[in-house]
Amino acid sequence: MKGHKPRFMKMSAFLLYLVLGIGWAYAQETISGVVTDQEKTPLPGVSIVVEGTSKGAVTDFDGKYSITAKTGETLVFSYLGFKSEKRSVSANNKTISLSMEEDSQLLEEVVVVGYGTQKKKEVTGAVANVASEELVKVPVSDIGAAIQGKVSGVNIQAVSGRPGEAANVQIRGLVSLNGGEPLYVVDNIPQEENPNIAPEQIESIDILKDGASASIYGVRAAGGVILITTKRGKKGKMKIDLNTFTGIQNITSGTPLSNTADFLYNRETTAEVGGDEPQTFLIDPNALDWDTNFVDEVQNDNAIVQNVSFNLSGGSENLTYNFNTTYYKQEGVLISSDFDRLTNRITGQFNKGKFKAFASASFTTENRKQEPWNLFGYAIQNVPHSAPFDQINRNDDDEVLISAANEIFYGFLSRQLDNIDERENKSNSIALNLEYEILNGLTYKLNMGRSEGRYFRKFFQPQYIALDRNGNLSPAASRLNAELDYNYWFTIRETIEHILNYNTSFGKHNIDLTAVASYEKYRKRTLNVGTVFAEDASNDVQVLNAGADPKSPNEFKEGYTLAGKLGRLQYNYDGKYLITASFRNDGSSKFSEERRYGNFYGFSAGWNVTDEKWFNVDAINNLKIRGSWAQTGFNGIPDYAFTPVIEAGVNYPFGVEENLVNGQVQRRYANPNVAWETTISRNIGFEMGLFNNKLNITADVYQNDKQDMLINEQTSPSAGLWQPRAQSTYGSVALNAGNMVNKGVELAANYKGKIGEKLNFGVSGTWTLNDNKITNLNGKRLGQSGGTINRDNTTFLALNDPAGSFYLLQNEGVIKTEEQLTEYQQLDLSAISSPQLGDLRFKDANGDGAINDSDRVFSGSGIPQWEAGLNLNLDYNNWDLSIQSYFAYGAEVYNGNKNLAYVGGRHQDQVFQWTPQNPTSDIPTFRQNEGHSNVRGFSDWFLEDGTYLRIRNISIGYTIPNTKDYGIDRVRLYLNSVNPLTFTNYTGYDPEVGGDSLFNRGVDNGNYPIARQFMMGVQLSF
Repeated sequence: MKGHKPRFMKMSAFLLYLVLGIGWAYAQETISGVVTDQEKTPLPGVSIVVEGTSKGAVTDFDGKYSITAKTGETLVFSYLGFKSEKRSVSANNKTISLSMEEDSQLLEEVVVVGYGTQKKKEVTGAVANVASEELVKVPVSDIGAAIQGKVSGVNIQAVSGRPGEAANVQIRGLVSLNGGEPLYVVDNIPQEENPNIAPEQIESIDILKDGASASIYGVRAAGGVILITTKRGKKGKMKIDLNTFTGIQNITSGTPLSNTADFLYNRETTAEVGGDEPQTFLIDPNALDWDTNFVDEVQNDNAIVQNVSFNLSGGSENLTYNFNTTYYKQEGVLISSDFDRLTNRITGQFNKGKFKAFASASFTTENRKQEPWNLFGYAIQNVPHSAPFDQINRNDDDEVLISAANEIFYGFLSRQLDNIDERENKSNSIALNLEYEILNGLTYKLNMGRSEGRYFRKFFQPQYIALDRNGNLSPAASRLNAELDYNYWFTIRETIEHILNYNTSFGKHNIDLTAVASYEKYRKRTLNVGTVFAEDASNDVQVLNAGADPKSPNEFKEGYTLAGKLGRLQYNYDGKYLITASFRNDGSSKFSEERRYGNFYGFSAGWNVTDEKWFNVDAINNLKIRGSWAQTGFNGIPDYAFTPVIEAGVNYPFGVEENLVNGQVQRRYANPNVAWETTISRNIGFEMGLFNNKLNITADVYQNDKQDMLINEQTSPSAGLWQPRAQSTYGSVALNAGNMVNKGVELAANYKGKIGEKLNFGVSGTWTLNDNKITNLNGKRLGQSGGTINRDNTTFLALNDPAGSFYLLQNEGVIKTEEQLTEYQQLDLSAISSPQLGDLRFKDANGDGAINDSDRVFSGSGIPQWEAGLNLNLDYNNWDLSIQSYFAYGAEVYNGNKNLAYVGGRHQDQVFQWTPQNPTSDIPTFRQNEGHSNVRGFSDWFLEDGTYLRIRNISIGYTIPNTKDYGIDRVRLYLNSVNPLTFTNYTGYDPEVGGDSLFNRGVDNGNYPIARQFMMGVQLSF
């Protein structure tokens, strides 16, 4: 019997297994459902596994799945780029649907670093990434405005609120005293300037901030590099996305101007101070008939902004495609200004074996109407007791009867409103990236790109015959002859790059080698023609051949080439110890043959501390320390600055009859020794992930030393090169002179969490401190200047101060007593207006007993001392809320609009000016003289604190559930507001004054104001 025991036990075990197996099979349930992302978009290819078994299923293209499981078992859902989810099977629930949450760490695992990609864990430089969903949260046309406050170390300020205007973008401070901006690279092809791509067409933006990361682009990398990857298709069924919004815009602030009663009172008191009688009613007996705010006259209330974006994508196993067309239209909040852009982009990828190909093609048309020059300024200064524009008496002969106190000033503004300033910009580009794996680990890549631009401007100034109130011609208020000008620009840019890449691993050693040979060619051609019409010509005929006096046409051709060679080594040991080294040699045709080539180096290293066995801090999941050193370059000078150029535009009368003959001559100095400007960059930082990577922190400290800066040194008038209104063009010469430093601190943090089962939230913030200082200015204390306000420059290059700082006389208040006046008159005041009671007095800063330009002192900068961004995202069930804010601290703003109002006696403050009857007033007396020291631009009287906190964007949306029954994957309705709230002490239109040059940062000289926008829209996915 003992011999039969094993057989009996086996038989018993088999019967028991069979019984339990039948019972298990009997208890099986079919579970089904739909898996989506948090935006309710179906996720195909999600893996569902019964935990502890090998049973599994995969979702189809609609996110649907079906699997058999037993009550009490657990289903595990997993998908690349998303956090794994678990759901228990219950007897009463055969449907399990869920939304999976994105895993930010996985999504950012690979970043673009230039000429390739790299795992985020292995990146040794300061590289920031902005994903597509972040770009489209703010409904704007410019990618710079879309990322304001979202990336530490990247300062973005609006140049103006003009429709379609691109923002100023600075990465870690000023690039150079001679201009400069970041280098943009789109789909691996470098661009000439901001490519002006619709944010809806971008998949991601990677920003190379430190020198070591950017140095692989050599001579153009001093301002950092912005790498743009456009949207790609994904294999699967065709997907269609539609996003459209419409909204309105308004100006919400402005310069407080006096009405007619207050203005006339101001004139009365001003005349009394001077011992005169006001002449207003002698000149204009109907002065009380009107109370016109000319700023309102030139504004366009409730201006429309609208956008429609259509995206189509899909593909098969080997071929994917993506097509996007976006139409953006924005009316200006000032009359005679608007912008529209139609941009189309198609991309395609083909993969077959060892061969990969990617192609991108874009076609863009922009149309712009631009308001007349200084429209705001002239509107501010026109007196309120003049008739509004719609009350002007016109006849059919283009004659206008102006009944105003100053028909010259009134007529200048009025006739400009009839100008036609239309601009069209058409561009197209194509990028082709080919890749073939020659051997295991050895890959050859070919990048080719070509872009073309065609710019056309029509500027027509019609005839405008102004008659004064007596019916007599006022030539100064008129334009007797209409003028027509056409301007054409044609540009072509071509790029070709050969890239060899080899990567290999042995043991724990990982090596990646890259070699690049690149060639870029840029050509530009400009053509200008025009004509002046006869006095009897009609304004309706706007063609060149109708003109009576053609203007001399002119044409210019220019261009440059750039050739570069690059070598880069990326090495890591076991993913813990990281080293990157690069060398690039660039040659630019902008320099003479002797100084044409430059070498640029980059070194960086990193240490993934958390990979060490001894590191066992549970709260810290990721800690990387990194540092870098690099040398980058800048070649931002005009073409041919190193060689003499013969130019037209110099005419001379010859012969007895002194006939005017066109002449050509060398109009500017050349410098054959001009060479590269160099930046030495140092950076140290760390990256940390805490609490299962829910909280991520990045910090960097950097210093960028600018050496041998390219400066346009102004020559003296005796050099004979100064031309009216073009002193800086012909009267300067390019030199390598002086040094500058940018140093700062950057912090960025983000946290993603969940409250309960349905409320998901995310908080992210950035903080940036940048200190800019000129350390050498070719032996000078003060250099170039600009930012002109009422005859005077306000911003200067100054030793040991930020570039483009305000250097102004310091006012010490209003002279209120005879004692103060007598004391002030002891100084030498010959350089300013003779002081009286009620005038401003200025500080003798250098103590030499005189008030003049030598008493100008540093008065701040238009660039913020530090800035911060804070973003909040919430979603609950089908609702979502996004709030973005931006804070800029420490910038100064010169209120040029206030100055204009003071010059014209129009500011509301001047109603309460100093007079003998109001002897304690702090408002200087209006002297009816635009050259008086009270209103000149050289003092700090009009300088204000430009610190501001702005709620940059608020968006609230609702995703309609159960739309699949109607064949729609997703429908989201949303309301959005851009710039809804701004908190500031600045009394002008807007404290965000980026300016259009180094010297205009912070100078609000009639700038186009930034508007508040309210929009509603819908997003559809099929």
